[in-house]
Amino acid sequence: MLIRKWILLVAIAGLALSARAQDWKLPADNGTLVTAEINAILSGNEYPETTAYTRKTEYIDFTAYGQKFTQVVVSLHPNQPRLYKGRKLVVVGAEPGSEYAMDFLETVEGKEGMGVWLAKRGVTFIALTRVGRWNFFDSSGDGSWKDIPLDQRMPIYNRERKSYWSPNDYVTQKSTTTAAATGGDSSVYRIPEPGTALYNETLAATPVTILTGYQKAIEHVLPPRERSQSFLLYWGMSTGGAFLFPLAKQVKPDGYLGWGTSSTGLAYLYRRAKQGDFRGPYTQSALRIRERGMDDFEYYTKNVTASLREKWWQVALKQPRFKSVEDPPMQFHAAALAEVAVRLWFSDFLPAEYRTAGLGKFIQDILEPSFPPAELKSVAVLEMNGTRDEAIPPRTADAHREVMEPYAGRYRITRVQDFHHYLFTQDSIKTVGTLWLKFIESGYFDL
Repeated sequence: MLIRKWILLVAIAGLALSARAQDWKLPADNGTLVTAEINAILSGNEYPETTAYTRKTEYIDFTAYGQKFTQVVVSLHPNQPRLYKGRKLVVVGAEPGSEYAMDFLETVEGKEGMGVWLAKRGVTFIALTRVGRWNFFDSSGDGSWKDIPLDQRMPIYNRERKSYWSPNDYVTQKSTTTAAATGGDSSVYRIPEPGTALYNETLAATPVTILTGYQKAIEHVLPPRERSQSFLLYWGMSTGGAFLFPLAKQVKPDGYLGWGTSSTGLAYLYRRAKQGDFRGPYTQSALRIRERGMDDFEYYTKNVTASLREKWWQVALKQPRFKSVEDPPMQFHAAALAEVAVRLWFSDFLPAEYRTAGLGKFIQDILEPSFPPAELKSVAVLEMNGTRDEAIPPRTADAHREVMEPYAGRYRITRVQDFHHYLFTQDSIKTVGTLWLKFIESGYFDL
């Protein structure tokens, strides 16, 4: 009798859980997932953990423009992969502006990140770190910057380097900005000194170099011979989107997941010009490394208490906390990109093969990653943001759509009520992860 009652209670609980799961549905294009629907997702467990996973951290050495680089890739491999129409689900994540691959594994709360959440549900996750963002001197092997003072952090472009940079390798400058800004500025810059290895490597870390590293990382974890057996989706968190969109030319995905994702340089140029700001192309950002300190972190955490912000900041100090060579292509700083090209052209280390097609082609190649590639025309793009996104609010996402939608095979915007830019909490990760899996199952990416 007691067993029958227990079975009945379990069945009732299961029906209640199922009913709660049905209390929400995917929003229509330009629609918003409201608070009641978010609560339905959080109270349910539509996508429970299904598997353990293994983690790999691998280093890929390559040369570009006569300089050595090391691409770091962290990948999570489920023991029991989740399949979509017989193909293994694979998500590639490109890191935000001042972070690195490990932030996909651990949030500033010190809890599991989106990469881990997906891996535990059978999704293979490939976390990319832009060249220069990994601290090869970290004894733990996790690339953490915790032990390097914030005001001394500069990119480390390859793992062969024997010692950290000297203060003689760069100069520090104060900008006129006194607080964090979302428009590509910071209060502190560090500029490599000409004639140093830091200068040469920073100059050679062009948009093409970043994309080369990304391509090598993806093809290392997911070899081209296995591509047809995988359903490949890209997620560029924040500034990561500016490189995953042009990457479609080298490694075309089956679709683009979105959360707080930046767009191409062209979209940024369009949006700012539409708002009456025509200064962007002239920004002097060719060689600058800008510090993303507490003022920047506070900008994205105004919704939490000061004590919690400080606790999160201590975890965030594992991150690089600087932005470097991604600004010119992402923000379409056309003058800076042209400066990089001609400085390289006149350098004494540029290999002869880069000169064979002439200066015009050389400059054109460096500018190209700021534009959406033709390959996007057969790919579905899902743009998702919180209604309180500090960096890419709804009006910004709408403006980016105006210029990007004609290049995409399918384009859709979904908003989540009261969510912010970063997925700092477990509730935000569960909500967005659930939306992603539901969108995949709905066939949205099937072109």
